[in-house]
Amino acid sequence: MRNNLRECRRLFFLAAIVAVVLIGGETLAADLSGAWSGQWDSVTTGHTGPLRATFCRISDSQYQVEFRGRFFKVLPFHYSVVLNAVEEGDTVRLSGDSYLGRMFGWFHYEAVASGGCFTASYSSCKDSGEFRLTRCCGGGK
Repeated sequence: MRNNLRECRRLFFLAAIVAVVLIGGETLAADLSGAWSGQWDSVTTGHTGPLRATFCRISDSQYQVEFRGRFFKVLPFHYSVVLNAVEEGDTVRLSGDSYLGRMFGWFHYEAVASGGCFTASYSSCKDSGEFRLTRCCGGGK
């Protein structure tokens, strides 16, 4: 009887491990969370500047992204956007919109992240351009 109980426990434990591995394998996806840095470039105005971002995964299909940068090399800007994410193999496609006030209006973003690189095109009624970021090493901000 004890051997049967011991064997049942062993099989249950083994089944639990297999289930965690299988379920975990399905949910383990590319995670963009963390610090990124690079630059932004406006195609419309020719302006450019440094850009930093912090990605925080808020669900299997969304990231909250905090962007911080400089305009005219001295004017800081900071805003947040929720980007919808869809995985395609090793690539994550992201898109979203954010309202940056009456002066700047609505911005739309289309992005691709792959291999530690993030490239996004942005557009609004007054501007369009590109963000190019790489993942920061060592957890820096």
